[in-house]
Amino acid sequence: MPLDLPVSELVAETASGWFAALRPPPRLSLAEWAEQHARLYDGAVFKPYAYQREILDAMTDPAVERITLMKSARVGYTQMLSAALGYFIAQRPSKIMVVQPTTEDAEDYSKDTIDPLHDWPVLSGLLSEAGAKKKGDTIKRKAFPGGSLKITGANSPRAFRRIDLDVLLFDEIDGYPAVAGKEGDQIALGLKRLTQSLQPLAVLGSTPLLDGESKIADAFAAGTMERYHVPCPHCGTMQPLVWGDGTGAGMRWRDGDPDTAFYVCVNGCPIDESHKLEMLERGRWVAEQPFKGHRSFHIWSAYCPLPGAAWPKLVAEFLAAKKDREKLQVWTNTVLGETWVDRGEAPDWRRLYDRRETWEPGTVPAGGLFLTAGADVQRDRIEVSVWAWGRGKESWLIEHRVIMGDPFTDTPWRALSAVLAETWRHEHGAELSISMAAIDAGDGVTMEAVKAWVRTAGPQVMAIKGSSLALAPILGQPSAADISHRGKRISNGVKLWPVGSAAAKGEFYGLLRLDRPTAESGEPFPAGYVHLPMHAGEETCKQLVAEHRVTRGGKGRGRVTAWEKLRDRNEALDCRTYARAAAARQGLDRMGDEAWAGLARSIGAAPVMAESPPPAPVRKASRSSWVSG
Repeated sequence: MPLDLPVSELVAETASGWFAALRPPPRLSLAEWAEQHARLYDGAVFKPYAYQREILDAMTDPAVERITLMKSARVGYTQMLSAALGYFIAQRPSKIMVVQPTTEDAEDYSKDTIDPLHDWPVLSGLLSEAGAKKKGDTIKRKAFPGGSLKITGANSPRAFRRIDLDVLLFDEIDGYPAVAGKEGDQIALGLKRLTQSLQPLAVLGSTPLLDGESKIADAFAAGTMERYHVPCPHCGTMQPLVWGDGTGAGMRWRDGDPDTAFYVCVNGCPIDESHKLEMLERGRWVAEQPFKGHRSFHIWSAYCPLPGAAWPKLVAEFLAAKKDREKLQVWTNTVLGETWVDRGEAPDWRRLYDRRETWEPGTVPAGGLFLTAGADVQRDRIEVSVWAWGRGKESWLIEHRVIMGDPFTDTPWRALSAVLAETWRHEHGAELSISMAAIDAGDGVTMEAVKAWVRTAGPQVMAIKGSSLALAPILGQPSAADISHRGKRISNGVKLWPVGSAAAKGEFYGLLRLDRPTAESGEPFPAGYVHLPMHAGEETCKQLVAEHRVTRGGKGRGRVTAWEKLRDRNEALDCRTYARAAAARQGLDRMGDEAWAGLARSIGAAPVMAESPPPAPVRKASRSSWVSG
């Protein structure tokens, strides 16, 4: 039952003033607090960009335990960290640690970023030195009412020992050493320091570096994977900004002039940069993965409204960097905020398609002097390519066949034997047979089926297996693959020939880049030129360039180069590789003029040097039924 006591008007007014003074200030989100209290380096009030607000507010969301920001330069991450530090010092006192790549970076960060916080009016008098720097240690410590701040380097083995934290800010994590001395991964060590906190928060931010080695890319993939979508000012479609490749959405310019830069939306609308601010204000973050306590964001320079990140400037930087691998890597990391993949560019399939030549299907052009085949075994089919070879390693794709059938039954093997027993009419009238065929036996599932067929296929068939050695030659020394009942290798049984696929594909891609001479010049085809027939379809051309060479590693780890698929279907490329290995066994790399002249005489061809190019085709020949295109 409430008491109703008489109180004078003066007492009531005085008490009301006391209670108002004792009431805590309203709890603000970080974005709201920053707009009132955070300061820039010149002392001006910090006004967060539209894309920064939700990142800042996520740092004060009780449901969020981890935030990852994979970023480019010029997106304001350092300022966001400063605002977060100011908030946790003034609004929510906490035990805080900032982790820089090295102790030297930590010292610089303390001087360049932490010291200016003293000048923020809201933080005046709150920050103080927690102790003098120890001998040989550049780590900085500061204290404030109810909390503490420690700035350390990721290379310090002792940084994460005997300490409990509430807030952990990891900065530029892709610049961290692989491990902190013998202690292990710095991020894993740091996260363990948060386990005792009632409201833990870890923030990971960095410009990404190398693909496959990027800690920030891995962290981004583990979170919500959010990108900032903005509306097209013309059609209204929401979309993230992308650099693009010139064929869809992305950045464009005219005649090599960066001053003409504009953006093309997913529906083809041209967008001038004058719309950028309006687009940013109407934008929103869109997640690709469900939220499970970890929000991850990606943002890059095209979103920044500052003049230093204007679209023409980004285009100018790209044009200046694109011809230099090292500069292009820096541009990719610092402008796009993306990892760098060191790759050997695959030739464009359309270029191959457009340069095809016309000759009668099922025949061998004049320059082809012997044939080899390469066969690739799949779960439901066998694919085989027949290639002709001439002087200077010039080559012609004669045909590519697909033999449907379960390789664990006899049907496809009988069909393959029939194909290899065929002959192909040479332009000079002779009938050419396949001198050597190579079939892949490296698949553990179908290896025994391949070996069983090879045992009966005759000496013109060789079983091959890709070599794991990075510098393996196109064809190495064979080893016995058959084992006796006593566990010993059978010397006269099936042999496996190791094939250096990397060497064969690297050579092939180099030859595909050779330019076709014009008919007007009268010059011969260059040595090694690869001829493709008009009856080889689009799919075959795509398969021939279905992989690219990727180099990963660095920063204390060995750099590894490997060939990776650009698309699922790559059988034509594999078959070419195997046919090339078969040609190597036939002596392609060692044949001199006398050997070539002998082959030419045997088929009734004059022993001439490389032929001149025929006129460019004026129409597309009908596609043969035996070419998979």
